[in-house]
Order: sequence, then structure tokens, then C-alpha cells
Amino acid sequence: FSFAEYNEWANSNYGVLRVMNDDLVQPHTGFGAHGHSNMEIITYIVHGSLTHKDSMGTKESLDRGSIQFMTAGKGVRHTEFNHGDQPLRFIQTWIVLRSPGLKQNYGSFCGTNNAGGRKNQLQHLVSSVQDASASTPVEIEQDCDAYVTELDLRKVVQLEIPKGRMAYLLCIEGGVSVN
Repeated sequence: FSFAEYNEWANSNYGVLRVMNDDLVQPHTGFGAHGHSNMEIITYIVHGSLTHKDSMGTKESLDRGSIQFMTAGKGVRHTEFNHGDQPLRFIQTWIVLRSPGLKQNYGSFCGTNNAGGRKNQLQHLVSSVQDASASTPVEIEQDCDAYVTELDLRKVVQLEIPKGRMAYLLCIEGGVSVN
């Protein structure tokens, strides 16, 4: 690698992770129709309500703690809006597909009714469709796992990272200490 090539690689690659956006959408605004392809797009709702509509015919609104995914293999167009009166915050992660040109797919998991699953413990939300050892609400076309937790002050969770694996931690609210 030249320095320029390395710098481009380092700023655009972290394993299969391509993008992790922390979006704040004001009331009655959003993102108009736009397209994606050859990506797994995972969206976690921090607060507010996200209304998603796509070219596959899906239309759904999701609230805090909910997660959705969209396999934008061959290409899909979608919109994301905050139709509510309060700000909407969501984390959107783009993961490279296992192979290009896969069939489009959409799925979601309602976190509102499952808040206990993440309180002071890791809730495994995302895994690979090829991982028979995991049973998660969202299964994607990549060797990737995602967890969420909501910790009370001084509570601890542990996650063992197997040798040869990469991990990325995002603290959405508050602070965290990692050893």
C-alpha cells in the first residue's frame, strides 16, 4: 500500500462494516426516496418513531429499541421519515453482503415490548443466516453479530471476542468503561 491507498482503506473499511451513522431527524422531516444495493442496512431506533417505506412494498413504523434490516442486494429504494412531533434518533449500520446481487429482503423486531431482554444484559439482535448456533430476531447475509444493552449505573456485561474476530463498540447514551 502507498500511504494514500492505506489512508483510503483505513477510512472506508473495518472488516465488513462500511457505515455507522448516528442520525437525528427533526419532527415531520426525513429522507426521501433513495437507493441502495449490495449492502445489509441495519437500523436501531434510539428514540422517536421511524417510518420506513420501500420498493419491496414494505411500510412500517418502529419505536425505541426496535431494529430493522434491509438486504439491498440487487437494489432497493426506500424512504425514512419522522412523522411524529418529537425528534427521532437512530443508528444506521451498513454491512457488506456475503456476495453481491442477492435477493432483496426486509425484516424487523419490535423492541418496545422486549425492553427486558436488553436491561442489564446483552441482547443478541443480529447474526448470520448461516449461523445455526444463533437464534436472533434479525439474520443477515454476512458473518456479523450485533448486541444491545441498557445498563443501570455500575452494572457490568461481558462479551468474549474470539481470536481473529473484530469488534466495534458504540455507546449511544451515557458513558462506558472498557477493559
